[in-house]
Amino acid sequence: MATQQRPVEATLNPAIPAIENELPTYRAVSTRAILAFLCGLVSLFSIANPFFYVFAILAIILGTSADRSIQKFPDMLTGRWLAQAGIAFGLVFGLGILTITSIQAFMLQRNAEQFARHYANVIKTGELGDVLLLGQPPLQRKSTTAKEILDRMSGTKGKESAMMEMKIASIRDLKRRVDTSANSEIHFARTEKMGSEGMLNVALAVFEVHGSPAKDSNETEQYAMAIIKSDGSHNKVDEWWVEEVVFPYKLKTAELPEAHADDDGHGHPH
Repeated sequence: MATQQRPVEATLNPAIPAIENELPTYRAVSTRAILAFLCGLVSLFSIANPFFYVFAILAIILGTSADRSIQKFPDMLTGRWLAQAGIAFGLVFGLGILTITSIQAFMLQRNAEQFARHYANVIKTGELGDVLLLGQPPLQRKSTTAKEILDRMSGTKGKESAMMEMKIASIRDLKRRVDTSANSEIHFARTEKMGSEGMLNVALAVFEVHGSPAKDSNETEQYAMAIIKSDGSHNKVDEWWVEEVVFPYKLKTAELPEAHADDDGHGHPH
């Protein structure tokens, strides 16, 4: 009986694979690529908290490392698009938000300095009531006048009057110091520190006071410091106010105030 043989053409035809059911080689998805992608997504929250900048950095580092490994071992690893997406997210969210934050901080400091210069000018050219008016938050300034503030002060008695005088004592001393002679000057020098107190922006503004010495001092130059604040949702010059004045002031001795647990960030206790 004749045996059935495979055609010679099929045997010699290289187009027919030796193993017709051979499966493609399995490639694992790079773990670092997956982590880079996830870190890149989480870095979006950098806009809410600087802590998340860490994830932007991790996304770039892990993504770069994963991309190199995948290129080195293309037969074993896959997921290059995940690695590249993680790098892109890290750059866009991390560096982009960092740039926006830096610009906002610059604008905030510039507006604080403009307000401080305006405050110094009011101390030099205005009356005590005008100076005290800048110690009121913006909404209160719109509903009162310098004269009304002085009238309220003159109408207080007893303990309330003593507390009021204690609060404005440094402002009175500074105003008298600047008014001692025509050649007396007050200039905004710099902001020593900037930060936040709850929902408020806070800056320590330092002023140089020049001119004739005070009666109880031989110094022709002294310093004053004002704690100025603004609502955290505003960056306008007229949204700032003076919370406290220290005069005379020793440079670099003040600290930024901290929000208290019973304070809602706007100076209003619960």
